[in-house]
Amino acid sequence: MQKEASENKTSELLIPFVGLFRTFAIALISPYLGLALYRKGLPLPYVGVVYVFLAVIGALGQLFGGAASDKLGRRKVMVFSQIGSGFALVLMGISFLIPGYFVFIVMSFFQNFFGSSNMAAFNAYVGELGSDQNGMIRGYSKMRIGINVGWAAGPLIGGVLIGYLGFKNTWIISGVIVLASSVLFLFLKAKQRFYSNLDLSTFKDLGYLKKISPFVLIYAFIAQFGLTLTIYETVNMNVPVSLYGLIYLLNGTIVAIFQMPMAKMLYNKNIVRWIEYGIIFYIVGFFVYAFGGLMYALLGTCITTLGENIVSPLSMTFANLLSKEEKRGSYLGVFGMLSSSSRSLGSLYGSFLLSKFTNPFEIWSSADLLGAVSIVYFSFINRPEKFSKNDAVVSSQYR
Repeated sequence: MQKEASENKTSELLIPFVGLFRTFAIALISPYLGLALYRKGLPLPYVGVVYVFLAVIGALGQLFGGAASDKLGRRKVMVFSQIGSGFALVLMGISFLIPGYFVFIVMSFFQNFFGSSNMAAFNAYVGELGSDQNGMIRGYSKMRIGINVGWAAGPLIGGVLIGYLGFKNTWIISGVIVLASSVLFLFLKAKQRFYSNLDLSTFKDLGYLKKISPFVLIYAFIAQFGLTLTIYETVNMNVPVSLYGLIYLLNGTIVAIFQMPMAKMLYNKNIVRWIEYGIIFYIVGFFVYAFGGLMYALLGTCITTLGENIVSPLSMTFANLLSKEEKRGSYLGVFGMLSSSSRSLGSLYGSFLLSKFTNPFEIWSSADLLGAVSIVYFSFINRPEKFSKNDAVVSSQYR
């Protein structure tokens, strides 16, 4: 028993470092994928098509990784999928020696599938390690710190590497880091409590699907922080690309400093209500962007990141508490598939807003409307009294 407690403690301490190294390596090259495709000769309209396929493959990877981890074990799936992702990145780098873009695109599909499978198994592992609501909030908060620090530093360093070493070497470096980081997963020794057969029975749990359905709107709304904000600030507001990176640096810094204090604040809180509060932070922060300019962009990012610190760990905790323990990976795989697909829909919605409106207040008010609708739908679907006796463990967390 003492050995198991020690292994759990060690695994929990490693979570932010695993999140950091797996994310940093991907963040070195991810923002420049579209540019690399264009440089390799793919016409710009088809770059968007590749991104659509990547979203679909990522969703399937989430589903497979979660279900496979239920059958084969979380750590085994995390290690092998990380190795697969690393080799795919190295081959993407080597493909720059080959004329055309076919090999590069095929390897990017494999990398995205393996990377998404790894993330699904990692999410399930962290949820199982937490065991209860507060433990899950703590675990996912630590995970987010590592991930956001990786995203804060990765694109900046990746841009420098591409400038000095070129696309080929930067992709190979990314792959080597991913391969090296697979060793970290071997030290995650906390025991998996349940195993189950590989199947798609999660899709038959209509109650679960109904309760997580509002996250289609929630994640589509949250996604406005990505592509929509990037185009809005750099094109509409003429913020230099070199300075736009400050937004992501600020976002990562706020997560690193405030995520754990805010996580402790969320212990034993009503999850539904606090997810709604987090979305309100996003709504306010997005509206601040409408005033234009770098200073308002940084202010808005401060506010939206506080919302992110609330919504992100609570969303994963919410999905965990609703899942069946013996099929936690499958349930979180479905949730991951939903979240990644919804973010893609959010990018499409943001692109529509930017093409339809020129007035900043019209753009961000329309974005905020989606957030307001998501709160109403989420609150209606997940009212405590609507939970059945089978969901008693979840319902008790809402009091």
